Amino acid sequence: GSVAATTTIAATSSGLTATLLGYLIDGHMSIHRTNNGILGGLVSITAGCAVVTPEISVVIGICGGLVYFGSSMLLVRLKIDDVVDASPVHMFCGAWGTLAAGIFAHPQNTAMAYGTGSCGLFYECDGNGGLQFAANLCLVLAVLAWSAFFGVVVFGILKALKCLRVDAETERIGLDTAEHGGGAYEVEAPVRRQSMFFNKSTLDQAKLDVMGKNAAPAAELAAVAES
Repeated sequence: GSVAATTTIAATSSGLTATLLGYLIDGHMSIHRTNNGILGGLVSITAGCAVVTPEISVVIGICGGLVYFGSSMLLVRLKIDDVVDASPVHMFCGAWGTLAAGIFAHPQNTAMAYGTGSCGLFYECDGNGGLQFAANLCLVLAVLAWSAFFGVVVFGILKALKCLRVDAETERIGLDTAEHGGGAYEVEAPVRRQSMFFNKSTLDQAKLDVMGKNAAPAAELAAVAES
């Protein structure tokens, strides 16, 4: 019951925080911000859901919303392309959640969940709070180092083999249209009449076009998709 409560509270508080920040900074409420704020809250509470109190889960969730929103804006400023905000949600909020468990872990909850005498920095448990936080910090640094090293290796090889990105024509049209037949986020109503043109033969033609065999029809398809 406690785990369900802390998880739900953190997700809610983080989602509300991200939504409010989006309204204040972007000037409008965004489903994208709300959804990722909720996900950021869930990621933030994962490490400590069994060892923190419901009251503390509110703090963790609010901070998770701040971490998500701030890191999302940071990536935009640094011109790093992360269209679904995967890094802010999983990397940044994941790191925060791991550290939060080392800060806010309640001694009684930790003993019940894991049978150990450790706790977070906010509590006294024979000096183990500092050790628990240090262990969590080492974990975060180790995961970052491992991911960075193998990420450089894998993507470096893909870049050398010229497999890291698609050709310029496919980029211009968009993978949603070239590979899947239309935009992934078309939520307007009513359905536009142009969508009827995307039958199987048209989609097959689009795949041929983006491979460079016929540039003119590709431009026409792109215009239809964008209209």
